Amino acid sequence: MATQKVILVNFSKAGAVALDTSPALTSAAAYMSRSGMAGARVAARPRVVLMEDYLDQARHMDCVQELARHCELVIHTTQAGSRDVLLDRLKGAAVAITIRDRVLFDAEVLSRVAGLELLSVCGPRLEPHIDLPAATRAGVLVSSAAPNTLSREPHHATAEMTWALILALAKRVVHNDAMLRRGAWQTVAGTGLYGKTLGLVGSTGKVGAIVARIGVAMGMRVIAWSPRLTPERAAAQGVEAVSFDTLLRTSDVLSLHANVTAESHAMLGAAEFARMKPSALLVNTARAALVDEAALRHALDHGQIGAAGLDVYWNEPLAPTHWLRSHERVLLQPHLGAFTPEGYEWIVRPGVEAALAWLMGEAVAVANPTAVTASRPL
Repeated sequence: MATQKVILVNFSKAGAVALDTSPALTSAAAYMSRSGMAGARVAARPRVVLMEDYLDQARHMDCVQELARHCELVIHTTQAGSRDVLLDRLKGAAVAITIRDRVLFDAEVLSRVAGLELLSVCGPRLEPHIDLPAATRAGVLVSSAAPNTLSREPHHATAEMTWALILALAKRVVHNDAMLRRGAWQTVAGTGLYGKTLGLVGSTGKVGAIVARIGVAMGMRVIAWSPRLTPERAAAQGVEAVSFDTLLRTSDVLSLHANVTAESHAMLGAAEFARMKPSALLVNTARAALVDEAALRHALDHGQIGAAGLDVYWNEPLAPTHWLRSHERVLLQPHLGAFTPEGYEWIVRPGVEAALAWLMGEAVAVANPTAVTASRPL
């Protein structure tokens, strides 16, 4: 029998505790201290499910092996495919670990799942894949463990992927490799990048800043736009701040490095593609939702842009029959930007360690500490 700590709620004499409503996560330890929560129960060996580890890398990590010593650990390496399959995988689990936004925990799933106590998210973001109010109603605590902020490797890995796509598109690497294997020789020339214009949506973030520095080192003119980019901040990076219209009209390569917000969602649509150079290369290693899918297809089909290199998609994994898989003007990668061995550790380890801490009776930071009152008696 293993000892597993669960939170039993006891309100202090002062009544309900006022929770922090800022975007930062509320500390479960601080919440327990303020509200007087304590207690533990002895349970059978708990079941933990690690969801959709496509690369089958997690089982090799020491923290996952340590977790397996304290629970019945099940690792799924394929997409669930439907809510019913997802719920079947979650059956009997006390803890679920999900990697970034690969699994949708919406209101329907959370209302039907039984016995789940902790959802540990590998990554700092909960939206749009976690319905936090629904989790709270279901009594499921949600831990969103922030990655190691001191590690720079995953940001460099994503920047490297960005440049792999840029160079492969510009130099027609895939085409020339295929033609050479068929017996041909020098069928099409590549494009030089020296003196060309690299346009960035977001140049001061962790990835965009690296991409910008490499662009400067390549002898490119690097221009950038973001809602809050000032000329001074841009100049400090050797980058020129421009308007969004100038970015679209003058970029030979346009690379996206922004988060999806209400303002940035589908920021590249039909009107924007119509303003781009017919020879322009679009590269997206950030978020697919920054681009309107139908508008991108039209732009590629009608020569409004030269080509696109993508590492992110509107629905992942990309469907086997998706139009992108057969389009001659695109270069595709299966969302591997940050997923080097070091990057995998950076992304997955915090979520696994949060689950292990929970099983060992330690407090973990949770986004919805009031969830304990939804399904457990006071």
